[in-house]
Amino acid sequence: MVNTRVMALLQQRAVAAITEARERGETGAIDARSFVFDDDFRTLDIYPTGTTPATEREVVAAYGEALLDAVIASPNHPKRLIQIAHQCISGEISDLALLDLRLERRLSDTIYLPLIAIILTLLFILYTFSH
Repeated sequence: MVNTRVMALLQQRAVAAITEARERGETGAIDARSFVFDDDFRTLDIYPTGTTPATEREVVAAYGEALLDAVIASPNHPKRLIQIAHQCISGEISDLALLDLRLERRLSDTIYLPLIAIILTLLFILYTFSH
C-alpha cells in the first residue's frame, strides 16, 4: 500500500528530482525502481536505469505509469492524479515543465477553494448585516 507521504513526494518532489537527474547527465529510462525514498519517506531521489538515453517525453510517460501505479495502490484514488497520469502516458503532457505546472495546479486548488468559500461567506454576512 502507498502511504500519504509517498503520494506527496510523487506529486511535489518527483518532477524536480527527474529534472535534477537529467541535469546531472543521467538520461536513462525511469520506472518504479528508479524512485528511491529514504527510510522515513521524507525525501525522494531518482536514479534512471539503463544506458540508452530516454527522451523527455518517454520520461514523462514513465512517470505517468509510476504515478498511476501509486494511485491505484493508495487507499484513496484521486481522480485528478489519475487524469494527470493518463495524460502523461498518452503524450498529452510531454514535457517536465508542463507536468510540474499540472501537479502544482492540483496542489494549489486545494488551498484556494476553501479560501474562496470563506470570503464568499464573509461577504454574505457583511451584506446581510448592512441592510
